[in-house]
This record gives sequence, C-alpha cells and structure tokens, in this order.
Amino acid sequence: MKTFYLLALIPLHSLFVSCGSVSDVKPTEGFSEKKYSKVVVRNFKYTEEAGEDGIHSTTNFPDKIRNEILKKNVFNSVSRNTRPSSDTLVIEGEVTKFVEGNPMLRAFVGFGAGSSYFDANVRFIDGRSGKVIGNLEAGKNSWVLGGGLAAGQTANGFMNGAAKKVSLESVKFSKNAPNP
Repeated sequence: MKTFYLLALIPLHSLFVSCGSVSDVKPTEGFSEKKYSKVVVRNFKYTEEAGEDGIHSTTNFPDKIRNEILKKNVFNSVSRNTRPSSDTLVIEGEVTKFVEGNPMLRAFVGFGAGSSYFDANVRFIDGRSGKVIGNLEAGKNSWVLGGGLAAGQTANGFMNGAAKKVSLESVKFSKNAPNP
C-alpha cells in the first residue's frame, strides 16, 4: 500500500514542474562583496521578441519582484523606480519572451502546440557606481507533452516563480540577511 501512495505522488509532483530554469546570480568580473540596505526595482525593458503579451510584463514582473523581496524582510526599504543612493541595490533587466500560449492546444495536442513561455534577463547593479554586479537568467516554458499538466502552466505562473528566485538571490546582497 505504501508503494501505491509513493507511486501516486510522482504524477502529483510533476504538476509543479516546468521546463527551463531560473539561474543563480552569476557575479560579474570585478564583483565585490558589498552589502546593501535598500533595493530599487526598476521597470524592465521590453524586446520585440517578447511578443505582444510581453508589454505588460515589464511592470508586472518588477512589481512581483518587489513584493517577494518585501516578504523576506531583510532590506530597510524596497521601492520601485526611485533614485538609488550609495547603499542601494538596483534590480533591472529585460523581458525577452512572454507568450501566454493556448491552454487548450497544450492540453489536447501537446508536442509544443500552444506552449507558454517566460524568459527574462535580470541585472543586479550597484546604486553608487552603476556597475552590474551580477546577472540572472530566467527561461521557463510549458511541458511539451501536453495534457492537464501543460495546460495549467502559464507565462504568468512562470513569472511568479522567477520573481521568487530573484528575491532569494537578492538576499545574498543584504546587510541585514542572517549569516548562513
């Protein structure tokens, strides 16, 4: 009976899985171990490859990042589009692909038909010098084989997951973060 339950958990686990990933922060050359007490999240740029649906993600994604960072409660202030001071970590980037796709095609056809995508490049910048101190890439897409799993995977859901990852990575730059 235990084996049956364990086997039943495997498909349930896959409900939360999508293709692609969100990388850890990759420090840039000359990265310093400077820590920050404030964060400014700027609107993201939009690339034409992002698709028409991508225009709204240039403000929604940064809003989600800000909200996720606030939940961490490790920065003295987290704001949107304000002028940074010397003690500020700036987060900005580009949404390079945002496609909602078609959930019915994902469910019933599969094989990539109606796929949803969310791709973004995120930069962590020193507020004083304006130098990029780290990069993060998000590249998520729906499960190619179709069915209910793929139908439930949306670009907006991928954006939520990427925002959580950005907030986790931002904690590494906080003066107030607990030591690991």
